[in-house]
Amino acid sequence: MDTHLNTKRILIFVAIAFGISCTVTLVTYLSGAMKANPFLAGMLANYIVITSPALANVATRLITREGWGQLWLRPNFRHGWRFYLAAWLLPLLAVSVGGAIFYLLFPQSFDPNLGEVRKLGASFPIAAAANPWMGLLSFTLYLLIVGLLINGVVSIVEEFGWRAYLLPKLMDCFAGAERASASAARKAALLVGIIWSVWHWPLFFLGASAGFPYPNLLAYLVTSCSLSVLLSWVTLRSGSVWPASIGHGAINATATLPTYLLKGPASPLLGPGLTGLIGGMGYIILALVLLFNRRAFAGEKEARLERVRAVVGA
Repeated sequence: MDTHLNTKRILIFVAIAFGISCTVTLVTYLSGAMKANPFLAGMLANYIVITSPALANVATRLITREGWGQLWLRPNFRHGWRFYLAAWLLPLLAVSVGGAIFYLLFPQSFDPNLGEVRKLGASFPIAAAANPWMGLLSFTLYLLIVGLLINGVVSIVEEFGWRAYLLPKLMDCFAGAERASASAARKAALLVGIIWSVWHWPLFFLGASAGFPYPNLLAYLVTSCSLSVLLSWVTLRSGSVWPASIGHGAINATATLPTYLLKGPASPLLGPGLTGLIGGMGYIILALVLLFNRRAFAGEKEARLERVRAVVGA
């Protein structure tokens, strides 16, 4: 492994991904589009920006003549179906745990009448029910199926960059000669989370310029690292980027569920949404379990990751 070349590819990838993100948000801001039509301009900028990791993957391969090996696009469903299932269901569990902790600590913020769910039912038929709890359940099931399909398809353009390209490259840098090091996988997962979080910041500032709220940056950094551990785990253990795309879609689909139980305004720092330090506790706990479990990233042996590489490259 050429460490210098590997580092060069990482720097090129990050420069392209951040370059697109910053350029798009700057052009959108300077054009005045956010003042004219903030929703449309923000949505268009977001859709362009989220393609940047995939574009960075392709561009880096072309610039450095890396070739098209180890794309991580094989589904490997027979080998890794359990991680597809985990990617689908664990986000709902994690966001539910985070929301429960938030409302246990701040019971005055809980709305037993589910006013937000009732409002949702007025404009979203799937959530309309005589019992608002049944409406919330129906809406949750809808998000797990329809919302996941929509978000999962969109998420592949991010995951093809973050987890299918940057993660393995960082693992090689951390592991050195020990390419199957689970310790390297943990470090890489956390660093991808940091980079992923900061990459979002231009969009947050763009939204703030139009008066939209954005999450507390410190809390968002912690959340991003926690999410990255989960998405990196399902990628490495399945040998495919598709579980990460499913997990990313499930995260986006279920992220706001605890806010439908809220009375009063949400706290960007605390929650109950997953980007708050307390609302995100379910993901933080899950990430800690994975990070401190000796077998989580390496399986029964450290060589597990080497066998995953063999599956991807086959």
